[in-house]
Amino acid sequence: YPTVPGRLVVPPGLRAWFAAALAARGPVLAVVPGERDAEELAEDAALFGAVWHLPAWETLPFEHVSPSVQVMGQRAVARHRLASGEPGLVVASVRAVTQRVSPSAVEPVVVRAGQDARLEQVSAALVAAGYHRTDRVEARGELAVRGGLVDVYPAQGRHPVRDDFWGDRVEEGRAFSVTDRRSTDRLEALVAYPARE
Repeated sequence: YPTVPGRLVVPPGLRAWFAAALAARGPVLAVVPGERDAEELAEDAALFGAVWHLPAWETLPFEHVSPSVQVMGQRAVARHRLASGEPGLVVASVRAVTQRVSPSAVEPVVVRAGQDARLEQVSAALVAAGYHRTDRVEARGELAVRGGLVDVYPAQGRHPVRDDFWGDRVEEGRAFSVTDRRSTDRLEALVAYPARE
């Protein structure tokens, strides 16, 4: 793109297309006034390319309530995309970008089917990433280990994942239903972003 002196004004109807076009060349952080504006721009720009939403914490700094695990997972995904340097658009509100960012790592725990991995190391990596060990996975940010099975509900995920270990090898990974515990889709990999910030 040619260098534009001063300021460039983009009409509202072209903002999503323009931001996505810029992001095709490298990482772009688009900052908009409010959280609803960020959600709308992310939805519109998703028609033209890869887009991630960096949500604001829904809590105030000195409240004794932690942000939801889902929000922390979405923030980790967006921060990881920006840090990777790969092309893509991250959309955030002013509130989201002015909130203090944790120095914690944003790299996901990745476990691929067919990969050699020790169950103890995988579960330790997930606990270090903020996952809470339980007997039964029911909510985002939870982890359960039973025999050679590891159930994880990724912070950014839409469904929990069950990895089946045979010795020090991951035999397969499958999504499963929280309600009836039945496996559904086979997955190539478990990708679990940090569940805390």
